[in-house]
This record gives sequence, structure tokens and C-alpha cells, in this order.
Amino acid sequence: MKIKSRSGVDAFALTGQGPGARFAPLRTLSDLFGKRWMEGAVPLTLAVVLSVIVWGTTPVGGVDVPLILDEATEKGLLAIGLTVVLVGGGIDLSVGSIVGLASLGAMVASRAWNWPMALVVPATIVAGAGLGAVNGFLIARLKMRPFITTLVTLVAFGGAAAALQSSYSFELGLPKDDLVWDFLGEGTVAGIPTGWFIFLVVLVVVHVGLTRSRWGWWVMAVGSDRRSARRNGIPVDRVTFCVYLLSGALAGTAGLLTAARLGRTDADVGQGWELVALTAVVLGGVSLKGGRGSVLRATVGILVVGVILQATVALGLEGSYYTAILAAVLLLFAILDLKWGKYRERTAEKLKIDPGRITLGPLVDVTEPGTVWTINNRLTDAPTIGLGKIEGAEDCAVDPAGNLYCGDRRGWIWRFAGPDHAEGEIFARTGGLPLGHAWDREGRLVVAVGGMGVYRIHPDGETELVANKVRRSRLSLLDDSGLRAVDDLDVAPDGSLYVSDFSARYNAAEYMVELVESRPNGRVVRVDPDGGTEVVASNLVFPNGMCTAHDGQSVLLASTTLCRVDRLWIAGPKQGQLEPVLENLPGHPDNINRASDGNYWMAFVSMRTPMSDLLVKYPAFRRRMTQEVPLDSWVVPQLNVSCVLKFDERGQVLKVLWDSTLANYPMVTSINERAGRLYLCGVNNNRVGRLTLDPEDVGPIDPAAVPGTAGAARPLAEVER
Repeated sequence: MKIKSRSGVDAFALTGQGPGARFAPLRTLSDLFGKRWMEGAVPLTLAVVLSVIVWGTTPVGGVDVPLILDEATEKGLLAIGLTVVLVGGGIDLSVGSIVGLASLGAMVASRAWNWPMALVVPATIVAGAGLGAVNGFLIARLKMRPFITTLVTLVAFGGAAAALQSSYSFELGLPKDDLVWDFLGEGTVAGIPTGWFIFLVVLVVVHVGLTRSRWGWWVMAVGSDRRSARRNGIPVDRVTFCVYLLSGALAGTAGLLTAARLGRTDADVGQGWELVALTAVVLGGVSLKGGRGSVLRATVGILVVGVILQATVALGLEGSYYTAILAAVLLLFAILDLKWGKYRERTAEKLKIDPGRITLGPLVDVTEPGTVWTINNRLTDAPTIGLGKIEGAEDCAVDPAGNLYCGDRRGWIWRFAGPDHAEGEIFARTGGLPLGHAWDREGRLVVAVGGMGVYRIHPDGETELVANKVRRSRLSLLDDSGLRAVDDLDVAPDGSLYVSDFSARYNAAEYMVELVESRPNGRVVRVDPDGGTEVVASNLVFPNGMCTAHDGQSVLLASTTLCRVDRLWIAGPKQGQLEPVLENLPGHPDNINRASDGNYWMAFVSMRTPMSDLLVKYPAFRRRMTQEVPLDSWVVPQLNVSCVLKFDERGQVLKVLWDSTLANYPMVTSINERAGRLYLCGVNNNRVGRLTLDPEDVGPIDPAAVPGTAGAARPLAEVER
């Protein structure tokens, strides 16, 4: 499926609002709060602000940058490892002791045991990984608690480092020149200090692994919900073991770099580094609850911690001040993480619906006698099809053989054999909500399936995806590329499909939200015969009916909330223009279909009332209603209505048919003409109606045939697979 660049008509002017109405500030905040990267955005922003304040109010300057980066390199490796552990739902307090033990081990192996550096370097990293594996085994295999386990190993590894220092104190004091030590401590790679280069490589590799690999997704899944992860086949124990293994390996690498940079080591190296690393990741917005975090944000956090450390040194403060400051910052940001994580999603949900203002014209009184709108009972006695079998046929299509095909809210496509339609069978299963139906040039049935996209139904009942995506808007916070709310479609003479997508934000099942919000979230999408998609009209308010005009050069588009029908020119000298056809209708239009006499049939899904007209003027009231009243009690236009009208090319209403009793057809959402009969569908009805038309309403045109093409439509059974 090809996705073309977004273009087309901007239909915002149809709302009658000024440019400022394009923006929905509350909804924009909701979209921002709902983004995954916002989980750590507030803590990270405050951390950067804290760093700027420290930089501006202390003697820290540009000359201190290399020192800050040196500290950030080694402690940053710990922060990266700790980030992965926290994202996986654990915690590792032993990283500082692993650094000390690995640093001492590297120096002992080099100076006391005379190992070659080609062996010392990998052995140190492997030793760190081995110490991390001890934590992983105890936690993943023996099911010990991460906090207690790593607290115990913090003490144990620290004791081992002290014992190693005591055993080899003399050998450790003997200097030993080595090119590898010099390279690790003072060398460069492409002009970048070796330590910095190693840190950058690790940062990129771990970031990509955590965000773009299956293993990274597993880690996040385990940290979010271990039980669900296990039920979905994720090897939870193996993932948990691996994150501690990685944390230990990075701590071992940090110990190696520390020993090389300092040229010496002792048992106090790494002491308290776990507090530094933990503060850094919390400053960077990594959640202590697991399941979310970024090593990039943790890197920013470690730089902030480095600035704070350098500020205490520049001010001549004792090390205890630095520890106290880190503890206070850690406590503050841990509380912030808890509160922000708790209220972010709740706030986003409250701000999600941000209604717009609509102003409609004077309300037409349909109860006034002697007008074209006068209520009658023309639809009341129409015979029923599929009574009790169908659940909500939004639309239907009838082939030349008289076979009726209609949707069902359960995702089915029914077929009722003509001409009496007595027998019905489930012809196809779409898996979504079948809404608009039409015949393409080859006589195949195409269906707009709410929640899934546009599908083609073959003669054997097999479904084929035609299109389900468009190119995402560049400035959209939400992913609006999916065709989730397609509700009607028709075929143009060149074989392309014109599809109305009533919302780029909500799914088809959330139509009530779209009705209440009344914002220009809808669009018209053109689907080429090869499956390529292009947005040809945007910023429409609930587009809910699509019909190719008889001349084949334009399509008629019903905007339900705006109570109007417009013509979108798709060919000829007016191509790309919108012009009104019907305005200020007394009801909310739904599907439109061609009539055999050159006119058009259209249904009203609901009728305007003085209350509904008043409500669309007050968005604040509607917003509060959505927050305090259950959805079933929302005040919306009168949905139980049975009204069908015929109009001509100039927008003149010729005839209106009603079922005033609402007994048989309480809601009509679509009408289709075939062989002198009018088929009535309703999204809430359990039947399809079949009304015999007056001879004056029947003409020579085949309404099912694509305008501008030769020949009549063919029965679906005769179409080649």
C-alpha cells in the first residue's frame, strides 16, 4: 500500500469559526501528558533547571567541564546499568561495591599477578558481570527481594574489596608503566578521551537495545507487569538475570576506567557511587516503579549530578555536604516521580475532551403542516428483511440480481438472496464494524470497516484489506495515520475510492465523543486502485456520508454535526474546491446515495432540537457534562428518528419520507435504491426495510453503477475472483 504526501482542501471555514478556534489548548495538554516521553519530562526539566541554577550561582565554569565529564563517564556507566535494572522492575544498590572490587581486582591482576593487559581488561569486565550475575541468580532464580539482596551484596562485595586491598597492599603501591593503562586513562580515540568514547559507545548500544530490540521490549514489559509478561510468553527470569548481568558488566568497566584514570586504587573507590547513580537516574526521570525510563535521560541526570559535585568542590565544602545534597535531591525527585506518575494520566484523561463551538442557523419546524418537511408515515409499513437476525445494519448494497448485502455490528456481512430476501446467511466476517458499502467498477463489494479500514469482499466471502493508513500529520501529537473511523465510501470513475473518516482521533465506537466534541477532526481520504492513500480534504466536522455525483466529477459529503451537505470537486476545472449544496438542515445528515432519476437520497441520523442547538454554543458545559455524567446520560441530538429525504443537484429538497410511529424503523442511517425499491438501514435497528417507490421516483439510471463508466453493475456472484 502506497501512502502519498498529505494535501488537499482545508475545510475549516465550514465551521464558521475564527482562526483561534483551530486550537484546542486543553486537548493539546492532554495529548502532551499522554505521550510516553512525558513520563520523565517534568523531572528532567527540573533537573536541567537545577543544573543551570547551580552553574549560575557558584564558581563552576567552562574550565570545569572536563572534570565533570570525567566523573560522568565512570558514574554514567553505573547510571546506564541502573536504568536498565530499574526499567526491568528491580534495583541494584551494589554497583558502587562492584566498582571498588573490580578496580582493585584489575590493579592486583596487573601489578601483583603480572597478567598481561590483554587479559586484565576483559577479565575485569567479566568479573563485574559475574558479580552482577550473583545478584541476578539470587533475585531471578531464588526469588529474593532486589532491595535486600543488593544491600547485602553491597556489604559483601565491599568487604571482599577491603580484604583484597589488605592482602596486596604492598604490590598495589608499586608503580607499573603500561601502554594500555595509559591509553585507558589518558589516551584518545579520534580526538575524544578514551573514557568518554567508551561511554558514548555504551550509551548508543544500550539505548538502541532498550528502545529498538525485542530484548528491550521484554525488559519494559517485565518492569511494567511481571505477571502479564509471563502470561505473554516472555522469559521473565532470564530477562531479570540479564539486566543484573549487564549492570555488573558496566560497573566492572567503570572500575577499570577509574583505576586507569587515577593510576591507583583502594577499598574506598566506588563507595557511595550507588547513591550518585540512583540520584542521577531519578533526576533523569527514570521511574522507580519500573517499566519506563531512558538511558539518554539518565545521562542528563548524571551530568546534573556532576555539576552539583563540582559546585561543592569549587565552594570548598566537605564531602558530607555533597552527600547530604544528593540525598535531599533524591528524596525530592522521588516524591515528584510518585506524584507526577500518579496524576499525569488522570489529568490527561480529564482534559482529553475539549469541545468546540458550533453556531447553526434557525431551526426549521418540521411539525408545521403543508411543507415539504411535514411528518408522514410513508416508511411505517415498509416490509422488513432479516427481522431479529440483523443487529445494526448501518448500510447495505444490492446487486443487479437483487441480493442484499448489509453489515452487522458483530462484524458480519449478511447476504439475503433476492428478490424476496427471505433467506439470510452470514456471507463474510470483517472483524470490525461494517459501515459504508459500495460496488467498485468490477462489481466487487467494498466496505468501510470502522476500527480497521477499507476492505474488499470477494464473491467467496473472503475479505481483502485495501487501505488502513495515510501519512501522519507532521505537527500532530497523536498518531493520526490510522483509518480508525471510516464510515462511508463511494467509487469514482477512475476506480479510486473516496472515503469519509469521521475522526482522526477517535475510533468508530467512540462516535458519541465525536458528536459531543464537535471539532474538525474528520477528513476525506482518496484510495487509489493500487491502494495508495491521500488526504484530499481535512478539518471536517464529523463527515458521515459520501456519494459520487451523477456527473462523476464531484462527490457529495454530509457533515453530520454541521447539518449540511457540500460538494467536493474531484475532476474538471473546479477540482479541489468545496461548495455548499444543502445548509442549515433540520436534522443531522448521514449516508447519501444516488437515485435512479438523477437525484439523491439521504437519511437523517438525528434531528435538531432547541436544546441541542443551545448546547453546541456552550463548549464548557459539554466538557463538564463529559466529566461528571455517564456516557449513557450525555445530552445529544434526538437519535431516535426515521427520516429520509430526496434532493436534487441544486440542493432543493424534493420529498421527505417519515415513520412517525418509530415502531418499525426508529433510526434510518442509510438508504439504497434498486429496481423500484428503497432499502432502509439503521445502525440501531434489528432489520432492513424495503419500501416500494412511487413510479414518479423511479428513473432509468442504475444507482449501483459507477458514474461515468459504461455498462450496468454486475451481480457479485458473476465477478471473477
